[in-house]
Amino acid sequence: MDRSRLAVAAAVPSAAGYSVPLVAGLAAGHVADGVAASAGALIVGFANLGGRYRVRSATLLAATLAAGVAALVGGLAGPSGPATVVLMSLWGFAGGLLVSLGTRAAFVGMLSTWALLLAGDLNLHGKAVLHEAWLITAGGLVQTVIAIAAWPLRPFAAERRAVADAYRALAACARAPGTVAFQGTAAALAAAAQTVGGDPALPGERGTLSALVEQGEWVRLELAALARSAVPDAEPALGAAASALDAIAASGDPAASLTDLTRSAGAIEDAVARRRAASLVAWISAAARESRAGAHGPAPRPHPLDALRAEFTLRSSAFRHAVRLSAALIAAGVAYRGLSLGSGYWVPLTVLFVLKPDYGTTMTRGIGRAVGTMAGVTIAWAIVTLFSPADGTIVVLLALLACVAYALFPANYALFSVVLTVLIALLAEFSGGSPVGALADRIVDTAVGTVIALAAITLWPTREAPQTLKCLAWYVTAEGRWLDAILTAYAGGDDRQSVRSTRLAARRARTQAWDAVRRALAEPPRRRPDDRPLRGLLAAMDQISECALALAAAVHDGARAPHEALAPYRAALDGSFAETASWLHGGARPTPAPPRDQAPAAAGHDPAIAAVAAETDSVLAALEAARAEMTHPDDGR
Repeated sequence: MDRSRLAVAAAVPSAAGYSVPLVAGLAAGHVADGVAASAGALIVGFANLGGRYRVRSATLLAATLAAGVAALVGGLAGPSGPATVVLMSLWGFAGGLLVSLGTRAAFVGMLSTWALLLAGDLNLHGKAVLHEAWLITAGGLVQTVIAIAAWPLRPFAAERRAVADAYRALAACARAPGTVAFQGTAAALAAAAQTVGGDPALPGERGTLSALVEQGEWVRLELAALARSAVPDAEPALGAAASALDAIAASGDPAASLTDLTRSAGAIEDAVARRRAASLVAWISAAARESRAGAHGPAPRPHPLDALRAEFTLRSSAFRHAVRLSAALIAAGVAYRGLSLGSGYWVPLTVLFVLKPDYGTTMTRGIGRAVGTMAGVTIAWAIVTLFSPADGTIVVLLALLACVAYALFPANYALFSVVLTVLIALLAEFSGGSPVGALADRIVDTAVGTVIALAAITLWPTREAPQTLKCLAWYVTAEGRWLDAILTAYAGGDDRQSVRSTRLAARRARTQAWDAVRRALAEPPRRRPDDRPLRGLLAAMDQISECALALAAAVHDGARAPHEALAPYRAALDGSFAETASWLHGGARPTPAPPRDQAPAAAGHDPAIAAVAAETDSVLAALEAARAEMTHPDDGR
């Protein structure tokens, strides 16, 4: 159980959105219509992924529209077995490809495929298809309205919470600075930036919150620089900074902590560290005032169509997943149509939920769904046979079960399967069907679907190791570009947006690299790479990020050096990053050389050049240590 991923805040309104059609149908005497509308609400409820209300409502509306269209098309094709199989294959391919656009797009694709499978299994004709598609769409609209109904009462609640979490992470980092802490603040600030969105120059609270996120980035930068100075008398300043940041996170008054921070900063004897602390005071004070000075807008993102077009290659894990899912859905459709399984749409639905782009997640979900279904069948059988609850009681139980299912879905798939199985049995009882028959069908269908999903990922795996090396190469390249942009600014270039955009690109590359390593380490033993060199490279890159933060802080404080004096350092860094990235892409292994021989000596006593020399030496040392530990598959060792 990953408690941090329990979606309680989204589960309550989603369960309410699921319950409204059931209650309305029961009260109006149209139980079947209520159940159909609740199915649309249940499906769309999984698209309530939180975040700011504009993005949340857009996701829910997209899921509602996609589910309605899918239900209409699936219902029209339902009477024809071949048409249904072909349609679910094409729809599954499109839905699988949407994983390349992110979590929200992937959910819209998956949930619309669910609606298509459900409608196709009903075997409706004529106006009944339109009626069913409308009910599913109406249920999705009810779910959307309830999910965003709290917005007028609590505007920007999600945004404020994300910013507060980021500042709490900054406070924890100030108390105990280190590589893990700094990367934790990077993740928290990235999450806050994604949630808040918008431009700090905008009027109103969104602009203020966006400015706070940007100021948090500068606080993180100054914290890293001050911590790396290793000056003993900087500890009181870091402690006072932590208190001030905690106060900002709690929407309290940081005045007393800022006074302590100012006093502690002035007491630092080392001149460079004292300037770092003074800059830290300035940025925390700006955050306390919710100032917008010096803030920039979000970095541009690639157009979704361009991103999708780039995935049309067998080298893309998203494309391979789309093809794999399409083929598995064909097998599932043929199985349940050919074997005439009762409630057979659970076969392709199991494939849809279990089959994921990577081996580890698919296996975990397959086992979780099988075990969860068996446990859920036992519990559901006991409820429907021993208690025989009334309709009103069933509606209350369905609402509670839906709430638990929504909360558990991102945190524990096995427990989610238990709850969903009980919900399906009670829904069959409420609809006038046979709950025992539904449970028996679910056991068979889940078993068949799980076997198909696991066979698909086993017969045509993604082979994560090559993809992992490419992600690591992209990460190395992105980190090198960030450092080069910082040194460009060091030489007098005034392109702050370039420094920011390359920093954000490096952060995204880090997230992708860590995810790729985790997927590779979840592969079967015969394909699983050695984790020690992979983790060693990631740790080295985190150390390099700290060096980059220190140099960026110096640039922000006004440090400058002639382009000619910086040229040797840039050449040494560019060469080392390029060689490392090329090697990870499959090129020749770089010739080992001690970093002190690669890094040029500091020029005279210029403190700006000395800082660049020291950080360059640290970066080259980290890269060489990582290369010495890494083992490339093509090296034959």
